[in-house]
Amino acid sequence: MNRNLPRVAYRPREAAEVTGLSLRFLYYAIQHKDLPTVRVGRCRLITEQALREWLERKADADSTLEARG
Repeated sequence: MNRNLPRVAYRPREAAEVTGLSLRFLYYAIQHKDLPTVRVGRCRLITEQALREWLERKADADSTLEARG
């Protein structure tokens, strides 16, 4: 496998490692349709783009709450 290619998708465990979030938290977001995934056979993948967009939405929501409080 060529490690020089950019990642386009992560397994949930890999996404947890990359983001520093718990695997349980990611599975909760996936189960509640907050974090979109792609199924390839029996493998569930989170695209790099979906992960970035989800994190940006979370950051925006947090900054909106802080501005109100």
